[in-house]
Amino acid sequence: MNQTTPPSSEYHLASLVAYCILSEVDTVKLAIEAVEGTEIHATSAEGKIVFTIEGISHKDIGKKMDIIRVHEGILNLSPVYHQFLDESQEEKNTESDKTADLYHQVKE
Repeated sequence: MNQTTPPSSEYHLASLVAYCILSEVDTVKLAIEAVEGTEIHATSAEGKIVFTIEGISHKDIGKKMDIIRVHEGILNLSPVYHQFLDESQEEKNTESDKTADLYHQVKE
């Protein structure tokens, strides 16, 4: 039986810094770019790569980090920031705001 997962209403964005062996920076950049949802924002002369990962869940972000983390050119992978948005909660908040607006219009 083929099971499909419903589309997620979650959106995750994590920023990370990869500390690389200097001679491996270019291959590490290629490995990062090969992972879906990644974008490199800066590379330093010391071998640091600043990049972001987008995903549909914290597990999705973790899996992508694990793919990158095992590259032999990476000495350390440090998370810097993780943002989480839930579109279904945003929709509920929007509906709640509309209800509150309607209540105030009727009350006035």
